[in-house]
Amino acid sequence: MKNLSLSILACFFAVQFIAAQANILNATSPDEIGQLPEFERSSNDGPLPYGYVEDKDVLFSKTIWEVIDLDERINFPMYYPSDTTVVGKERRPLIHYLFTAVRDSLIFNIYEEDNLKDIKPREKLERQLVYRKIREGSSENPIGLERINIAGGKTTFLQSSGINIPSDLLQFEAQYNEGLFDDDPSIDDKYNAWQAALDNLIFDNNLLTEEEYSEEKFNYADVVEYRVKGVWYFDKRQSELKYRPIAIAPIIIEPQSKANNPEDPKYISLFWLFYPDCREVLFEAQAFNSTNTSKSINFDHLINSRRFSTYIYKEDNVYQDRAINEYIPDNALMQLMESERIKEKIRNLEQDMWSY
Repeated sequence: MKNLSLSILACFFAVQFIAAQANILNATSPDEIGQLPEFERSSNDGPLPYGYVEDKDVLFSKTIWEVIDLDERINFPMYYPSDTTVVGKERRPLIHYLFTAVRDSLIFNIYEEDNLKDIKPREKLERQLVYRKIREGSSENPIGLERINIAGGKTTFLQSSGINIPSDLLQFEAQYNEGLFDDDPSIDDKYNAWQAALDNLIFDNNLLTEEEYSEEKFNYADVVEYRVKGVWYFDKRQSELKYRPIAIAPIIIEPQSKANNPEDPKYISLFWLFYPDCREVLFEAQAFNSTNTSKSINFDHLINSRRFSTYIYKEDNVYQDRAINEYIPDNALMQLMESERIKEKIRNLEQDMWSY
């Protein structure tokens, strides 16, 4: 009986191996590697739909926000390959599929924050992806800022090139020169924003040559973590604690920070996405399976089945959903313990369903 069980198990894995590897063995060109054959694609053509859950069937629910740290080994399938030139077309990191889908408008709406209220303008996203810095230049080599200063400054340089400058930028410059912001504690931020707006006008109108500025672009290796908003809920019909992802965001090193302060970089969210909008894209995206390369897993399955490591950084609460580091500042160990306490609280809620 034992030998029969082992034989059945061996046959099962052999079938799985052959089915998964058939496309490699039968591929007629490298482009077909990693693509499902037509007969398999037609029978497996979309993510498994979420079942409808009536509110009356939810005994309790808890919304949490988690960090997927890409430095953890178990999360490597989301990060690698960060350099896509060293692997085939069938292997790409998670950010590739999300970013490409956003760029190609397969995912149309992108959001500023995790509340999914404010649509993020595509122009703002494009500006976050590239940072250009005007070179100083010198009297011997009058390029960049030196050429702009010779022309009378950025405002005069733009106007002499026939560029219309928004009135609010001209008004700020006049008020700044008059000293009206001397007592304003936020003047540095306002001044930097004004300078950045003028720089954008210069770059948008191609008023500089390539030798007059340096450029830092976003690349896949700049993704340091993902943040996921999801809901744990207890479904009384199935008597089971379940999880449903609601939103996801890649967190990247800001290109400006990478260029100016690489030792202490600043991290920003590239965008927030409503997770159900991503399912079709992620279903077609294959993640690397380090335990069995002949049986890949798509990113939609990976995320819904929670095959990753996380820690909680926020839960819904009466204090405007404040984050853990807001009420436990400057103590990473206690923040981690608070994250574990929230996890244990959710697990105990399920356990209490079976207590009498």
